[in-house]
Amino acid sequence: MKHIKTIVGGLAVVAAMAPASLAAAQETTPPAEPISVIELAPGVTAEIFVGAPSDRAPDQTVYLARFVFEAGSEIFAHGHPGTTVLGVESGTFGWTLLEGTAHVVRGAAAGNTEVEDVSGPGTEVILEVGDAIYYEDDVTHTARGAGDDQAVVLGTLVLTTGEDLLMPVDMDMGSSTTAP
Repeated sequence: MKHIKTIVGGLAVVAAMAPASLAAAQETTPPAEPISVIELAPGVTAEIFVGAPSDRAPDQTVYLARFVFEAGSEIFAHGHPGTTVLGVESGTFGWTLLEGTAHVVRGAAAGNTEVEDVSGPGTEVILEVGDAIYYEDDVTHTARGAGDDQAVVLGTLVLTTGEDLLMPVDMDMGSSTTAP
């Protein structure tokens, strides 16, 4: 719990400082294209910006991603092969637990560190701008754009190297969701 408070507190500091530093960086740096854009479901895309190996977590790759959920769109039941941390940048994001335990921090971007555990199968949480959710590879869930506008969700995922980013539950994907 202490480590989570430190991580969330650190993320809040970075988020508070980001607008000024991003504005300065944007004036001098041309916009970068994501490594890969993956359509996960109708109206749901993942933009993978970087995947880097971790020296501290052998056989793990750290990904930085942005997920866009159009209003009313939903992704199929799935899990991820590792640790996932998501923060809502804009819109309203619905996330439904199917199995496992997830942890919600409301107002994480403003520095809140109070953790709400979500462990009841079928429990839906509605996340607003600045809220965060994190969970491990034992969690399966669905997610959706829960508002009238698109939801943009930023993610950091520490996943088993070489495995798909998404592990669909009882579904044949047909196309890969593996990042380059």
